[in-house]
Amino acid sequence: MIFNRLFCNRGILIQNFRQHGWIGILFLVTLLFSLPLYIGTQYIEVPLEITSLFQANEIHLVFALTFPVAIALLLFRYIQTGAPADLYHSLPLQRKHLLTMNLLTGYVMILLPIWITTGITGWVWAVLDQPSYIFSGHDIWMWGVTMSIFSLFMFTLTVAVGMCIGQSILQGLTVFGLILIPVIFWGVYELHLQRYLLGFTYNNSSNFNMEKTSLLFRMSSMGYYPPEWGELGIYAAITCILFVLCYVLYARRHVESATQAITFRIVKPIFRFGFMFTLVLLGGAYFTRIAPEGSGVWGIFGYLLGGVVGYIGAEMIIRKTWLIWSSRLLPRFAVYGIVVGLILYIPVADWNGYANNVPSKENVQMVRLGGDHYIYVNDKSVKLDDSPFYSDTPGYVDAVLALHQKIVHSDLPLLERVRNQNSGQNRSNDEYVLIDYQLNNGKTMTRRYQIPEEEFRQELAEVKQWEDYKSTTYDTYALDEDVRSIGIRSSLNSERKVFISDPKLIREFKELLKSEILNQTYEDQLSSWESFASIEVYQDYLDEASSKENLDRPSHSVSYQFKASYGRLMEWLKQNNLYDQLTVSAEDMASAQFVKQEIDNPGKYRMVYPEPNFVDVNIDGNRQVATKNKKIISDLLLRQRTGFYTDQDTVYQIKLNSVRGPNIYMMLKEEDLTEEMKAILVNQ
Repeated sequence: MIFNRLFCNRGILIQNFRQHGWIGILFLVTLLFSLPLYIGTQYIEVPLEITSLFQANEIHLVFALTFPVAIALLLFRYIQTGAPADLYHSLPLQRKHLLTMNLLTGYVMILLPIWITTGITGWVWAVLDQPSYIFSGHDIWMWGVTMSIFSLFMFTLTVAVGMCIGQSILQGLTVFGLILIPVIFWGVYELHLQRYLLGFTYNNSSNFNMEKTSLLFRMSSMGYYPPEWGELGIYAAITCILFVLCYVLYARRHVESATQAITFRIVKPIFRFGFMFTLVLLGGAYFTRIAPEGSGVWGIFGYLLGGVVGYIGAEMIIRKTWLIWSSRLLPRFAVYGIVVGLILYIPVADWNGYANNVPSKENVQMVRLGGDHYIYVNDKSVKLDDSPFYSDTPGYVDAVLALHQKIVHSDLPLLERVRNQNSGQNRSNDEYVLIDYQLNNGKTMTRRYQIPEEEFRQELAEVKQWEDYKSTTYDTYALDEDVRSIGIRSSLNSERKVFISDPKLIREFKELLKSEILNQTYEDQLSSWESFASIEVYQDYLDEASSKENLDRPSHSVSYQFKASYGRLMEWLKQNNLYDQLTVSAEDMASAQFVKQEIDNPGKYRMVYPEPNFVDVNIDGNRQVATKNKKIISDLLLRQRTGFYTDQDTVYQIKLNSVRGPNIYMMLKEEDLTEEMKAILVNQ
């Protein structure tokens, strides 16, 4: 009898394992199939070195999200149904004893499969002679710890939610709704700010916030960014808080609340508001996306419709009936509507000063355009140090402030530009401007804009003439570091390439390339012509001291464009007998084919680029014109358009048929055609 009064009640434990133990066994089997069996049976000719077992196979992350939730739903099903709730709570056990037994059962059913799988994975790792994946014992240990913490978090969260929800299905949906809330907030709410708040830095940190606050979103990047001890510690701490909360809520939960949607009165307004606000955001986002061009009413209608549907839906869920009308329905809806309206309005209101805030020169310490810079190291995106990309040059700061001042005082069609961007459209003459100010008070002020280039040409030209802008935008920092080799690849024919490894030639090439980049005119930077070639600068850390300091930064590459306007660099290639290895001559081409492409979709911008199928398959069935004229082919080899956005234009898709090697596909606008080209297109 004494033992039955204690927390460890054998009867409850045996009953739990007898009734629900099968799901723990299923959890074990799925883990064994997804990790040790997978690793032991894979064959890769060249073994792949990994830093986390999540890189080998991510499917078990799905099991960490689903099985703990299912286990919690089954173990605590008794508090969600009437008869079992009465039965269990009539036993000679205190609630804390009953809860402890069920929590203990769940933890065993979760941890035992995980650590059995961890042990078997270690054994497989030890006995394999030719493994497909190379990893360390520490990686196995970290996999077990990570899976344990995340699984226990999901289990305990489900139990805590179950104390506030009286239906198992709604309990499960609420759990996944909670871990999706950050995605909805940072994703959909950012769309609202993007639509109505000029300068808002959308997409600047939303992915980071979603990963850090939503476990569901975090799972998608686990293979690339394995969790560290700090992140695991946060989830472990939250799990402990939820553990305590389960006891607090369970002690106050009424038995008769089983089968009710919401068990505590205080939770009902929270549920109503959360459900309503979510549908308001989704409704506004959807109707803004499908709205006709120039219409802002659709978005407002989406917010209103989402609010009505969200509130009615929440009431129907809470009351478990569609008969929800009462005298308090409309007043309560008005209160919730006002709160939601204030949350949507206050951040974008003109009087809050966000949109019109341009710092004074006296308050600006440094400025940067273009945002953060990243490099890939060990398949991870690593942010570079900010300091080299900021400038305190007075003239450059003045130019940026003048551009910013004109933007905030202009009448930009913000809503329309946002819609075009979200639908994958753009305008060919739009510029993205991302400004970061480091202020004297130690804070950073960031603004982002999409502006029409022709309206801000003077201010943009003033900014882009400075070396401070060019060095940051075109990553000239890499040309000041040690370089192992340089690869140059023709833009016309990828098979034509050269590599430079001689230290003297590398040094000369780097100096010339940096000089050409910094001497670009504004027109050079806006050039709509394809580059002569692409350049890949392969960095390395050659001396022993530098290698030790940069163990986490192995050699990597930085890409540059070799523009046709880089005359001195072009001459250097000729002097060093490299130019002919990159060029394609008219003698290498047998003929040229022209196909006219008409774009006529006013207001619906689309990207136009060289399309091989447009010529080879003749998608539109247009007349094709072919020529063997070497003068025309030579002119074509000297000019080709880059891809651009347009809603109305006439383009010629062109195919150069090679004598040997790959054919070349390019395009020109109608105004780019030479007289000879126009003549053959008219006469044939």
